[in-house]
Amino acid sequence: MLKKEYNFIKEEIVDMNDSALVHIGTSSWLFDGWRGVFYPDKLPKNQYLPYYVSQFDTVEVNTSFYANPAPSTLVAWVESAPAGFTYTLKFPRAITHERRLVECEEITRTFLDSLRALGNACGPAFLQFPATFTRKVHGRELAAYLDWLAVEAQDLRLTVEVRAADLMTAAFAAFLAERNFALVLVDRVDTPDLFDIWFERIAAGAGPDFALIRWIGDDRNGPQGDREIQTPRDAELAQWADRIEQLVQRGKAVFGYMHNPYEGHSPASVRRLKTLLTSRVPVAAWPPAPTATAGQLSLL
Repeated sequence: MLKKEYNFIKEEIVDMNDSALVHIGTSSWLFDGWRGVFYPDKLPKNQYLPYYVSQFDTVEVNTSFYANPAPSTLVAWVESAPAGFTYTLKFPRAITHERRLVECEEITRTFLDSLRALGNACGPAFLQFPATFTRKVHGRELAAYLDWLAVEAQDLRLTVEVRAADLMTAAFAAFLAERNFALVLVDRVDTPDLFDIWFERIAAGAGPDFALIRWIGDDRNGPQGDREIQTPRDAELAQWADRIEQLVQRGKAVFGYMHNPYEGHSPASVRRLKTLLTSRVPVAAWPPAPTATAGQLSLL
């Protein structure tokens, strides 16, 4: 069979700006619809990730929601990532949606070990709770679990996304900040904007040294397909550029992830936002400058 070789950057970063605090990518790299508009037209699927890491310096991983990554998968991710690239993983649904924090210490420890296995490629991980997970019904379990997790995972950057109204409060934001968790900031249709609530904690000097933002848009009735910008959100992107600047001024590293439904094609949305940020905040220069030679990945 013909052997084809794809050369993508896979070396240590040189001349990286150490003050670069803003890292923006997409929610996954596994979109076949990106062929011909983001990926080269005939790029094999197993070369998506090596190509992706040559374009952006971080990615959100949703496959971990369905199953804890296999050791071989973690190794492949680490080997594909240039220095400075990070993966932001979602906690398994077995913890948040199925067991709802009850008797899930062991499965949590297994997931935390997976995060640690990523080493420096581990970005902030996040727990995402459904709208049916409320303080009224599950508050006691939530408090106990987060108290336990704050001790168990002191070495990791962890965040919490809630969708129940009685958890989208200043009181819960304070609870998270006191335990060094971040509240995930979400831009999603029909979802309250929690930026001001969380920024109050930051302004008070509370919480971790990073922020996590997810731009989702209308994931129910929004753009169909994922190949082009269909619903530009110019005003929203301008507002988020202002907010990111505020976070950086407070010394927070920012990790942000665009979803296709936000405007129709998340790689383009990432670039649109980065353009707004370029002269305002330190954004990592990417792709990283290679050393003498670039790594070579082969496909049989």
